[in-house]
Amino acid sequence: MRVAGYVRQATGLPDPDTAFAQSERVRRWARDSRNELIAVCQDHHTSSAPTDRPGFKALIDIVRSGAAEAVVVGNLEALSPDKVMQEIMIADIRAAGATMIATEADDLEVLRDGAQDHTRIVVRDIVSRVGDYIEAFGMSGDGKPTVSPAIVKSEFFDESESSDTHDVVVELIAPTG
Repeated sequence: MRVAGYVRQATGLPDPDTAFAQSERVRRWARDSRNELIAVCQDHHTSSAPTDRPGFKALIDIVRSGAAEAVVVGNLEALSPDKVMQEIMIADIRAAGATMIATEADDLEVLRDGAQDHTRIVVRDIVSRVGDYIEAFGMSGDGKPTVSPAIVKSEFFDESESSDTHDVVVELIAPTG
């Protein structure tokens, strides 16, 4: 299986897991499991914002292109120290078509089930519902409206005046009382 690794050394942790140590665990996992490690993407702790992640963006591009079938991290903290952000990132990796793998046993259990962690359960539910919403309705700003034009027929509209006019009619109801 072709895998891509992701490492990130977070700032402010009491005993930070260095990017080098994470990278070595990812490489060892790939070697020991006889998988092909095609890339290791890394973000530096000097990023100016939590979303300033060129390494993660490169990782997602690799997965979306189909070049990697799985993503391996030394631990889930590499994605983010925040569980909510971790779950969003994991969902994105999975939606792109890759399996998510961690080298630490505790993280593997979280990736498998996470049923003991109520925060993760709620976030997974929300992420899946957001996905359903986007699939059904899209997101504002994604482009053209998805409403199909309707031909309006009424006593006030003469179709012979403009045969290529299509309108969507919205009737505003004034509150009574």
